[in-house]
Amino acid sequence: MGKASAGSKVLHWLLCALTLGAFFDAFAAESPHVTLDIVYDEQKRYVHVQAKTVLSSNSPRFYLSKTAKIESVDLDTRFIISESHDAHIFDLKDGYQKVTVKFNYSISLPKSNDYAVINESSGRVDWSGSSTNAFLPGGRLWYPFFNRPSTAHLTIKTIVGLRAIAPGLPIAYTERDGYAITTLDITRPILGLDLMIGQWQVQQKFMSGRKEKILLQTYFDKANAGIAKEYLDLCERYIHFYENLIGTYPYSSFTVVSSPFPTGLGMPSLTYISEKILKYPFIKTRSLPHEIVHNWFGNGIRVDYSSGNWSEGLTTYLADYWQVELASEYEAKEMRYGWLRNYASITDGDEKSLQAFTTRHHTASSTIGYGKSAMFFHMLRKSIGNEPFINCLKDFWLTYRYQSASFHDIRDTCQTHTNINLTVFFDSWIPTVGAPKLSANLTQTNAPERLMTINHDGKWVYPLDVEIYSDANAIESTKLMRGDEITFALSVDDVKSTKIKLDPHFNIWRKLDAAELVGTLRDFIAAKQATYIQLTSDIQDGSAIISTYFMENTTYGEQTPDSNKSKKDPVIILGDIASITEHLNKSVNAIDSEHLMPISEVDFVMVSTYITNTPTLLISTPKVITDKYFSMLISRARHYGKYSWLKISPNGITEKGKWPIQEKVFSF
Repeated sequence: MGKASAGSKVLHWLLCALTLGAFFDAFAAESPHVTLDIVYDEQKRYVHVQAKTVLSSNSPRFYLSKTAKIESVDLDTRFIISESHDAHIFDLKDGYQKVTVKFNYSISLPKSNDYAVINESSGRVDWSGSSTNAFLPGGRLWYPFFNRPSTAHLTIKTIVGLRAIAPGLPIAYTERDGYAITTLDITRPILGLDLMIGQWQVQQKFMSGRKEKILLQTYFDKANAGIAKEYLDLCERYIHFYENLIGTYPYSSFTVVSSPFPTGLGMPSLTYISEKILKYPFIKTRSLPHEIVHNWFGNGIRVDYSSGNWSEGLTTYLADYWQVELASEYEAKEMRYGWLRNYASITDGDEKSLQAFTTRHHTASSTIGYGKSAMFFHMLRKSIGNEPFINCLKDFWLTYRYQSASFHDIRDTCQTHTNINLTVFFDSWIPTVGAPKLSANLTQTNAPERLMTINHDGKWVYPLDVEIYSDANAIESTKLMRGDEITFALSVDDVKSTKIKLDPHFNIWRKLDAAELVGTLRDFIAAKQATYIQLTSDIQDGSAIISTYFMENTTYGEQTPDSNKSKKDPVIILGDIASITEHLNKSVNAIDSEHLMPISEVDFVMVSTYITNTPTLLISTPKVITDKYFSMLISRARHYGKYSWLKISPNGITEKGKWPIQEKVFSF
């Protein structure tokens, strides 16, 4: 969605601070401290704040959003207040060492259902309020923001029936005269303090951590209250697991909060997840451990962005991937393939290096910052070995906890656990774009020897799995790729043929061969542009609806439908079942058409396939459909990007599937 009011400024100050991470120790001994007494007026959507903090020679300036109306200030000649285009600025005057600043202010929040509140492409939520909830993200400078991590003490007053929560340890909760008062302590310095208010039922549980008891909490809406115990048990299980894998959990609590917004956010000791998806298995098995691992990597160790954001990839690998690998090697292979398949969907112009990645803002950035980065850590693990990799994680945590760290710091830590030159390995992946494109050649020398040459169109460094099959035997080995190509002797008996597979299990970041590509809906979500063909008149302008609710970019129309001519751009064809079938019948090269499921005239179906080697998205709509209903269906389909086909019946039942993964075999 992404309107300028939400997308361009909501995290501007916070991101500026993040880029300065190399200059500020994330948990410095003299971090600034803020005391906030907050009252939320749910009828007017007003937040009233009494703030107290200290300007010092170590922290001589803080910012407050210009949206905040300053109502009173305890004046002191030792500080001054000025304004920028979007902030009130409080500065310690030259010549003074310290001054206490006390002031009152209020903020009027937008309505929670305003269009600009949510940016779906980035997952961010802007500040907003209603009679039943409020959200204040730290990036909005709703509290004194020092451009460096700070501690805080919060007292939040709401009407009874509303609860307040923020990253930190709940100290007290009382109800008096129709009001609820929550007290929170944030003792670990935090960069960007988020405050949430909502109608929640609270459940708690204490678990025994490695060094102290940890408070586990759920703040769930009424509809999700029944799964609170399951979430508490899962949190305990995951924290135990990752304490063994990484080290002591860095906070005194962990809280899962249900959000009225269709998004998921993570912050120190807390995660804010859409109330509509908490029940789904992928949230429990992937999203939840992901946010828990962030307490070690991303929060416990903060990112030094000078060489890129390593935390999303490492967290994805240790949480989303590691949990899948423990359950099923087949599903782990599918996930690795999925990262590579996503990479095949983005354009060269959208690709950035790992060094350039800071945060996710569209499909391409997610593909690199999460997928490529996770595969990088997978290749690192394969290069140095499983046990050294785990020891590296533990060592990295002990060395840099409560500090900032970079890719270079990970490299230097892991270097102590291996004899492999990791500088060459890191330098081939972190600052670079592109990926290996594998090819193989087998030449005859003196029988029975042959020379095997493997080229990868670049100078990346990684361990490559090679499988060689002949009539008589099979050879499996791992070769260290380095430089433009490698050549080695291969003893092969007098056989009729030799078949070679390179990286058959998708263990390296690379360009998939055309034979390995299967259609996915994400190809069209991420497409820069696409040729659009509409074969039905029931929808006024399907191109505009698809552009708004499904794609990240704009489609353009084509006047003469012709599926048999070569096209550079992907093609989107919209029609009913009859017109889609008619159009398919005109094509002489409808790849994968034998896999298409029967399509009913009342179903909504999306199929990603290839026609004349062109990525083609077929959309079949019910015979009678309105623009509004089509918009709802196409928006829902956006969440199924990794699948090849999607079918939604009139009663809302969803079926989806993927085309089977094909192997590339070099035959000689």
